[in-house]
Amino acid sequence: METAGGARDAELLKIVIQQEEALRPERFDAADAWQLGLILREMGLETGADLALSISLLGARVFRCGLGRPKPNFDRWIARKERGTLECWKSSLRLKLEAQTGGDQLGDHGLTAQEAVFCGGCFPIHLKSLGVVGAVTVSGLSDLEDHQLAVDALAKWMKVKVAKLPGE
Repeated sequence: METAGGARDAELLKIVIQQEEALRPERFDAADAWQLGLILREMGLETGADLALSISLLGARVFRCGLGRPKPNFDRWIARKERGTLECWKSSLRLKLEAQTGGDQLGDHGLTAQEAVFCGGCFPIHLKSLGVVGAVTVSGLSDLEDHQLAVDALAKWMKVKVAKLPGE
């Protein structure tokens, strides 16, 4: 028998997979990262929260921004979220939901809790014709809100509509 939490996780997982499939740009370079970063910053400011925002491209940090009073540990969270996303080519929220519903755990990918975390907030930049070339990461809100902020910014930059996660 599936629990209420299990049913909710399965529902969220379905939406996250749809988001990942819909948000695959044709191209992405440092100039695109800057434009996406500006959108992400504006959306982050609207939350009024203390946030750290990051965009990576081909192993380089091409956008980084703190809002409000970002805490020093936000950078560690960003690095740990991003490690799982770049290793597995999936959003960090998808990795968390898959792990909670019987899927792979950190150790299945040779990762430790010190170097990676399956927790929402990092979304892959997955080019249609190539694969994952980077990630957009948010830290400071709940993991579902971090994830949705990254998704909303990428969707706005791509000028597409995507499904949203239900409210917490």
